[in-house]
Amino acid sequence: MFERFVNIYSRINPKRVPENSLGLRLSVLAAILTAEIAILSMGYYDTLSVLGVPTLTTAGFAYSWKYRQRRNLLMKFVLSMLVIAVAVLFTRELTTNIYDTRLPLIKLLLWLQVLHSFDLPARRDLKFSLASGLILLASAAVLSTGMVYILGLALFTITAVIALVFLYISEASQQADRSLEARPVQVIAYGAFAWLAGIAIAVPLLLIMPQGSQARLHTLPVSNLQKILGDFTAEVVNPSYSSGGNPFDHPPQFSPDSYYGFNPYMDLRSRGNLSDDDVLKVRSDNYDLYRGVVFDRYNGKGWEISSETTTDITTDSPPFTLSDSEYPVTPVKSKLQSFYVQTELPNIIFAAWKPQQLFFPAGKIKVDDYGSIRSPYQLTEDTVYSVISEEPIFSASTLRRYPGTTDPPADFQYTSLPESDDLQEVARLSLEITAPYNSRYDKVQAIEKYLKENYAYDLDIPPLMENKDAVAYFLFDEKRGYCEHFASAMAVMARSAGIPARVVTGYSGGNYNPFTALWEIKQSDAHAWVEIYFGSAGWAPFDPTPGFEVPAGQNQGQSPWLAGKIFSYLEDVLGGSAVGGVLATAGGAIKRALAFALALPLGLITGIVLGMIALVWIGQKASQPLLMKRRRRRLLIKSLGPDYSSEKVLRDYLKLAIRLQQRGLVRRPDETIREFARRVSDFLDSREFVELSEMVEQLRYHEVSLPEPSGSQARQLAERVIFKLKTKELGA
Repeated sequence: MFERFVNIYSRINPKRVPENSLGLRLSVLAAILTAEIAILSMGYYDTLSVLGVPTLTTAGFAYSWKYRQRRNLLMKFVLSMLVIAVAVLFTRELTTNIYDTRLPLIKLLLWLQVLHSFDLPARRDLKFSLASGLILLASAAVLSTGMVYILGLALFTITAVIALVFLYISEASQQADRSLEARPVQVIAYGAFAWLAGIAIAVPLLLIMPQGSQARLHTLPVSNLQKILGDFTAEVVNPSYSSGGNPFDHPPQFSPDSYYGFNPYMDLRSRGNLSDDDVLKVRSDNYDLYRGVVFDRYNGKGWEISSETTTDITTDSPPFTLSDSEYPVTPVKSKLQSFYVQTELPNIIFAAWKPQQLFFPAGKIKVDDYGSIRSPYQLTEDTVYSVISEEPIFSASTLRRYPGTTDPPADFQYTSLPESDDLQEVARLSLEITAPYNSRYDKVQAIEKYLKENYAYDLDIPPLMENKDAVAYFLFDEKRGYCEHFASAMAVMARSAGIPARVVTGYSGGNYNPFTALWEIKQSDAHAWVEIYFGSAGWAPFDPTPGFEVPAGQNQGQSPWLAGKIFSYLEDVLGGSAVGGVLATAGGAIKRALAFALALPLGLITGIVLGMIALVWIGQKASQPLLMKRRRRRLLIKSLGPDYSSEKVLRDYLKLAIRLQQRGLVRRPDETIREFARRVSDFLDSREFVELSEMVEQLRYHEVSLPEPSGSQARQLAERVIFKLKTKELGA
């Protein structure tokens, strides 16, 4: 029974011709390790995988090299059993994360590659490994949220090209039935040259290709589920700020590493600049505003959350279903966004308004009365979650019709303000601005326009005066300030005009990175804006801060061309430096050139393209005779040896052979010098070329030194042949 099983297994696994090229194996190993490290360096996998996968892959390649001449049936059987074990573990992990199967699938690919590395006797196996390395690299692109992937891509492609060169040499050796020697340095140099040539062709083509803004998310990335036992607080928890007591009875707090608007309160007395550290990376179709906290109670020094009521939402597995859309009168746009947390954040789940489904790694969340979402824990680095939102599309014509007479009024807290002389001055200003308008929308627009045009956005302002209302101080004394001051001023002025308003804090959309296709959001992108109540149309956002606009579903003026996006991104990153100015100029020129090209009629563009193709074809045809002539000259020089220029006889022969080529007398590849000389002599009916060829043979093949007069004799023979050739031409 056992012997029968061994025989069957042997027939299934016949011995293959071993691959003996060490260079090929090492280059394939380098490519595979590059792809594996590109994935493992992203921090998604445990220490066992990070250390074990590359180590075992290297050991497997070494084992395959050492025992490549053997059939290794026992090892093949062990590997077969291990493949089954890996498949079982994959199925087990898959059941714990059915909404984001990328990590289990990629882990399966990694361990299958490790097992395969122990069975690489033949060239075909190495080809398969190289192909699986390419698949791993593509998988790394799916997981990547940073620029490090570009380095991995460059290293993999250059090692893969070198492996292909070794592969070509190995296959050529097999066809020639002999070993073709190639120094590793030459192969590496040739591979590097081929790689650079490919880059030189691919990069310009990539830059001029349009890049769609659509995120194209086919999966819903979410971290592994974290089980939270018991209940948790619904209050915003920000460890960078102390809690307890009334914060407005104490000096204001500020931390550059966390926004002071991400608290149960927002103190308008706070001063300072936030850092430029990354906090979120978002895969999204467009620039957007990401809502965090909503404030509805103004106390003269800042804002608070008046309601502590929250709704618990639980689920055994994602997604959380949050609520139905409350905008029956406005069209909505569905959007899917994935968030990659880059640093520790408060227990706020940021999302574009209005979230409908949340894929978050927890079994329970809380939603307050304002639609803000609380996590059961503080968001940690590498937390990943996804949100499906139904964004209401507001238009001026729609908002001017609301609120209607039958619409329910907003709650009292959205129009209430504290009693103070300072706020009476604010109310007078607000009524003066809004008096000419009838609709709520036009009144709000007038306030927003007034603030944008008459006040400066400035991050370097002095502290607030004691016993002075924060909004009144901003409007009448300082007249410059942060986004929080603009948003607070607009909300208070709207309330003074009887318009329900509230202040929202969150993040603006950040900068789009065309290399990663992610929006990069920094601490300094923390932002505050206003929401105004329009009855059945719901709460609509407004942004009175100069230089900021509420996104309206557009792509914020992004160029559809990758080159334009790259120049815009580098310009933003480099800021006001000299390099940034140069990139801004170059990017502007490229955008204008592309815009000009796109504005041309299609027929004209087609004609230009066809004309260029025709010119290239004509140039190629016209250059063929010249290229052929140069090729024949190179072949002649090669046949005469590297030292032809030091001998007068060889130089004269070369000049004469070129002249004969022009006449159509070309030496054939299978023709010796003597045979060619006889054919030319028969054509010219003269022996001068035969005598000159005999002198060349003595120098070139017999290594006989000719006497000094031979140079003059060769010249005379060449001149006679030329004379005979001219005579022949004249006779013709």
